[in-house]
Amino acid sequence: MELGSIIGLPLGIGMVLAGMLIEGGKLQSIMGISPFMIVIGGALGATLLDTPFQAAMQGLKMLALCFKGGHHHPEALVEQIVKLAGIARKDGLLALEKEREAIEDPLLKEALKFAIDGLEPNLVSAILESRTSFRSHAAQAAAKFWATFAGYCPTVGILGAVLGLINVMQHLDNPSEIGPGIATAFIATVYGVGFSNLVFMPVGNKLKALVGHEEHYFEMVRVGVKDIQQGTSPSIIASHLMAIIDQEPKEEGA
Repeated sequence: MELGSIIGLPLGIGMVLAGMLIEGGKLQSIMGISPFMIVIGGALGATLLDTPFQAAMQGLKMLALCFKGGHHHPEALVEQIVKLAGIARKDGLLALEKEREAIEDPLLKEALKFAIDGLEPNLVSAILESRTSFRSHAAQAAAKFWATFAGYCPTVGILGAVLGLINVMQHLDNPSEIGPGIATAFIATVYGVGFSNLVFMPVGNKLKALVGHEEHYFEMVRVGVKDIQQGTSPSIIASHLMAIIDQEPKEEGA
């Protein structure tokens, strides 16, 4: 689970609401169906117009990833590739066929198949790079959906406030409605700024970071399998892979 998201979302919203209540505000004063419809509906519509539909749908699906976190484990991958490299150096690439059946990662499993089938290391590397490049591009576009959503919210919030003020100006003959009308108009601004900065922008940035981690993982698979094919020693492979995630290889017995 991604604890930063699980803690951060309720903490951010909760502290803002708590501060308002401490100052004497009431939750009812910022509740409004029409401002919510204007801001969220309007910004969502603009985002869908701005973003390819497939990327938008993928962005919505990726929301769960913001809280579940990535399922890749780089350190475990290093150990697995180093183990495979040791087997390959001792018994040859064909000996990896048996090990390959137990591998759960589909990319690593496919890459080893190419290696076992005798494809040149550079060709295997190129195939993996092409496939992961497409996946990374699609994931980045999906993550961008939330950043775009966040960008439109404050502007649409201002639009909602202006529309509310226009409605207030039409009732200047009734002074008792002016104050509540202005307050209602500015709820749209609160929604626009609040949803943008407390929800949508952080979600977009978190997803971009998770996609970046996934790209590093893909790179580790590509580099690791190429090193195995070239007969590189397991210790060198470990250093090579750990350099990708900017960590030092662990000492034996540590």
